[in-house]
Amino acid sequence: MSAPRLTGRTTWIAAAGLWLIILAAGSAAIIIFLRHEAGQLSREVTARCLSTVDALNQTLLRTLEAVQRVHALQQLQRDLEGRGEAQAARAISDHLTNMPLEEPSAGILQIAATDASGSLVFSSVPGWAPLFLGDRQHVRVHAGRAPQLYVSEPLVGRISGRWSLQLTYPLRDTEGRFGGVSIVSLDALLLSRRLAEISTAEGALSALMRLQDGALLARNRDAEAQLARPALTDHPAIRAARESPRGSFRAPSALDGRELLFCFRTVPEAELLVAAAEDWGVVSQSFVALRQGAWWSFALILLLLAGGIIALLRGIGLRATRRLLADAQAERAATASAWARLEQLLEAAPAAIYAGRLDEAGFRAEFASPNLRRVIGWPPEVFLDPVQAQRRMDSSAPAARADFQRRLQEEGRALMEYRWHRPDGSWRWLREEARRAGPDIVGYLLDVTEQRETAAWAAASARLNMLGELAANMAHELNQPLAVISLAAENAAAALDEDGPAGIPDARETLDLVAQQAARCKEVVQHLRLFSSPDERQSLADVRLETVVQGAMLLVRGALRDAGITLHNRLPAGLPPIRANAVGAEQVFVNLFLNARDALAGLPRDSRREIWITAAVEATDGRLVVRFADSGGGIPPELLGRVFEPFFTTKGSDKGTGLGLAICQSAMRGFGGDIRVRNGASGAEFTLDFPLAAPEPDA
Repeated sequence: MSAPRLTGRTTWIAAAGLWLIILAAGSAAIIIFLRHEAGQLSREVTARCLSTVDALNQTLLRTLEAVQRVHALQQLQRDLEGRGEAQAARAISDHLTNMPLEEPSAGILQIAATDASGSLVFSSVPGWAPLFLGDRQHVRVHAGRAPQLYVSEPLVGRISGRWSLQLTYPLRDTEGRFGGVSIVSLDALLLSRRLAEISTAEGALSALMRLQDGALLARNRDAEAQLARPALTDHPAIRAARESPRGSFRAPSALDGRELLFCFRTVPEAELLVAAAEDWGVVSQSFVALRQGAWWSFALILLLLAGGIIALLRGIGLRATRRLLADAQAERAATASAWARLEQLLEAAPAAIYAGRLDEAGFRAEFASPNLRRVIGWPPEVFLDPVQAQRRMDSSAPAARADFQRRLQEEGRALMEYRWHRPDGSWRWLREEARRAGPDIVGYLLDVTEQRETAAWAAASARLNMLGELAANMAHELNQPLAVISLAAENAAAALDEDGPAGIPDARETLDLVAQQAARCKEVVQHLRLFSSPDERQSLADVRLETVVQGAMLLVRGALRDAGITLHNRLPAGLPPIRANAVGAEQVFVNLFLNARDALAGLPRDSRREIWITAAVEATDGRLVVRFADSGGGIPPELLGRVFEPFFTTKGSDKGTGLGLAICQSAMRGFGGDIRVRNGASGAEFTLDFPLAAPEPDA
């Protein structure tokens, strides 16, 4: 009888041991599984939160770009008023007055400016009256502060009467002294609504705060009630931003103690902080349910194990199948969320994106981002159909587009700008750039109408400044032929008076000289009229580089001669024509001549003062490269990277506006080329890259 008892006891011990092993292994498996799911959930929520912060940051940067454009226009208006160019200044004032109505998406309530004492001197609000704003912090702060953007706390505007943020920047007078403050009032509640549109997660919070003191500027929920709350200098996101410009962390809410996942990103340009938070209790509900379900499943499996090993194996197989199904469902949900997020970002992007394939039959579009309708004003199929698209371009665009497609095929990239007719009858300027990767083409469309208008104003102002600087030299160019004309006319009259009919041959020869000198005067005057007239369309054409350089030399010849400068024009004969705007290209060279003149004029009297111009066709990419060098000693290395910035100049305030080289770069890129600078052996060396004109078809 003892043997059966021993056998039963051994079986019980083995079953108990197996039970304990299964219990331990199952518990460990569930713990590992739950840790994996918890980590996966944390990564997904953190990625979504950081994506929200990045989207908020992009929205804020677009708003700041619009504000910076307003500040630049206000400073340009002050400069024009200081130089007595009232008409140009009034044009900018009218544009600033209409900007809040023309760009409602920017959320601008008011554009204003004060003088140095803080008194209001301009406002875009109709019927505004003089008002003293010197007691406002956002005005007072600039009196003794380095020039930089300042963002105020939310306040109720004295003129608009609405919650607003005041973004201010100091203005300078013509002497470079503090001359007042440029003010842009942003709608704080509209900005808060935009935060709400981007923050789509359930229970999510998003906010915009000042980095230095934690003042709340916008909030996606309860904005009107929360904007008046005191600044939270010790807010967890503010503390974290002092250690890193971007990141995430979990911390309890200061209001109700709930655990929140915070994500943040700093905006150094304006000392701002973009933050988003999600309720961890809400986002982890699915994980809590998963955890409970896992333990209940394990308990059920243990009960089923009492029925035998077969039930145990079936339970393990069922659990594995459920886990795989849950992973597959989570992956599909993540993929769907990513695609939805991508479509949302593309819809909010300022540029529309398209893609397709290029083959012998031409370009075939296969994709267009959903914001294409907003950019062109028509359904996407209008742009994607070459015939319909050509009907809505201006008359010069088809030829330029043929060259665009040729460069895309041959060089792998192409850029062009053209006018586009919208359904409301208006014309807008579009910039289109595309790149080729094998047979695939990816490109974008961007509305650059406002940029071109601003650039045109700046270019016209720069041309007028340049003509004013060259006025004395042009007077000298005209004075010499006029003196010859006067003397020749006197000689012709004297010949006729003294010799009568016999003096007619001498008088006729003298009058031929008068005609030659008058033609010379006419050439100078006509060239001045052509150079000073604005070229609104900036149309491109086939231009000879030699003609452009000769036209520029006609304007600056006297200035170079008076400064004792020797010009070495080493352009080879037979250069192919380039694709450019004649007046714009000539302005580029006039700017380079005058900059070199100013650099060389500051050298000692016995120094070598020379300018060299050379050109060659680059065989690798079929472009004409021009090198413009001088013996002026070069540019300080620490300033080389800034010479093309608008309003940056190494000259005194009485010698330049800082727009010359910026306009040169804008013009060159408008031609489809570029301009670069480096220090050569004797001085500064500029390299100009011009696209060649399309070759003429064989006869």
